[in-house]
Amino acid sequence: MNMHRKPILSSTQPQFMKINLRLKSLILSLTFVCAIAACETSTSDRDLVFLNSYDALKTISEPGGVFSSAKTSAFIDPRSRENYATKHIAGAISLPFEDMTLEAPGLLEKYDILIVYGTDYNDILATASSKRLMELGFKTVYTLEGGLKAWEKAGNEVQTGVPANAPELPDKPVI
Repeated sequence: MNMHRKPILSSTQPQFMKINLRLKSLILSLTFVCAIAACETSTSDRDLVFLNSYDALKTISEPGGVFSSAKTSAFIDPRSRENYATKHIAGAISLPFEDMTLEAPGLLEKYDILIVYGTDYNDILATASSKRLMELGFKTVYTLEGGLKAWEKAGNEVQTGVPANAPELPDKPVI
């Protein structure tokens, strides 16, 4: 009787271990990809909430309730700085869409309610900006229906130029 016999599965064991290792690697990779994907917030047009000029003014001026503090709110103009200087809603913050990802977190963190507007009805820049702000983690974002045109038509105040108290924005990095 030979006491030094090898186990029956010895010839297939290394191959089985390789498959097991590959399967573990695949599961680990899929888990990592799913975790990364879960961190990314995506939005659609269904997530947008539109306000007309009257409701926007009402939302901006609402005081806090009995058990909550007053909400801070702001109008956000995602158009170019040149368009903002030409005409904008009084007191609005100029935040061009192309600068939004970098500047919004620091510039808008103190506001609870954001109302984004564009130039006109069905302005894709306003809807894209609202979605981008939601993706950046801002919870209460509205889009002004009809944009600046509807705001002005309703008899609300507009301004020209850049306000004296406008925040200093950093220079764009040279790439």
